[in-house]
Amino acid sequence: MLKLQIVSKPIDLSVAKDIKALLFGSSFCCFNEEWKLQSFSFNDKASLKYGIVQNKGGPCGVLAAVQGCVLQKLLFEGDSEADCVRQLQPSNARRTHCLALAIADIVWRAGGHERAVVTLASGTQQFSPTGKYKADGVLETLTLHSLTCYEELVTFLQGSIHQFEAGPYGCILLTLSAILSRSTELVRQDFDVPTSHLIGAHGYCTQELVNLLLTGKAVSNVFNDVVELDSGNGNITLLKGIAARSDVGFLSLFEHYNVCQVGCFLKTPRFPIWVVCSESHFSVLFSLQPELLRDWRAERLFDLYYYDGLANQQEQIRLTVDTTQTIPEDRDNDLVPPLELCIRTRWKGAAVNWNGSDPIL
Repeated sequence: MLKLQIVSKPIDLSVAKDIKALLFGSSFCCFNEEWKLQSFSFNDKASLKYGIVQNKGGPCGVLAAVQGCVLQKLLFEGDSEADCVRQLQPSNARRTHCLALAIADIVWRAGGHERAVVTLASGTQQFSPTGKYKADGVLETLTLHSLTCYEELVTFLQGSIHQFEAGPYGCILLTLSAILSRSTELVRQDFDVPTSHLIGAHGYCTQELVNLLLTGKAVSNVFNDVVELDSGNGNITLLKGIAARSDVGFLSLFEHYNVCQVGCFLKTPRFPIWVVCSESHFSVLFSLQPELLRDWRAERLFDLYYYDGLANQQEQIRLTVDTTQTIPEDRDNDLVPPLELCIRTRWKGAAVNWNGSDPIL
């Protein structure tokens, strides 16, 4: 094996403090048990082998973003001749390989396609926590591996993928790798409000964290580009949104309630895969048809698959979306599954058939 050009160093107290301030707003906060016990392990059910399993609530935003990137690799990259339906039942080796590629893409994008930092757990404490810092047993054990070549990054991740897939701290390691690849300084500059953080109440992922993983920047909004707000007295506030078309998209129930507006850079991604935010939970919708984003005729009648790593899903959920017949807007929304409302933010008024699966309310 070629000698990889890697600069490795142990984490130190100042970096750990900086990371905690970005994650929680304070270096006295720690990762909760849900985060500590979550890795990117796959589903064992034959029809859901592509799916990452979530143990408990909390880090679903990270899991859904990684799931979307894994599906991009599984379905649309690599062996393009292979049939997509077959790709949904990958071998264990293939899905692990796609996980490594997905993580490589996420951290390389965060590093501006020039560099990446991969954080791994060393099993030994690297510094002595002192002063205003509360130890959590994870951050203090990390080594930081910096790479500046994408191919070497992929090779390195393939060699250390067990830490992400088997754990125990896979979810934390990925999150920290993305932050350090972007740099704590740039993540802070991405925020609309400098005091924002990446993990909110109850250990939930904020929009900033999901945006960092999907687009490489931890911006606070989901609209396109930058919006200037004139707050009078010559004060202009810049609200930062998504700068370019994303590989994996994003849909939100908040848009249905007019709380936010998702721009076309996220609504019409490069691949027909969307992270869906519904009632503070994140899950994934995807299609097997790349032409869905290229040819309006494909949008008349098409299937979307739904995967939620937390729902203890037993079988594949396939929804058929029909845009040729429109559902009136004034139906009683209490009875409409939130997922359908999310889908209609992208395909207005579309009819959704659950094909025998129980609608998720």
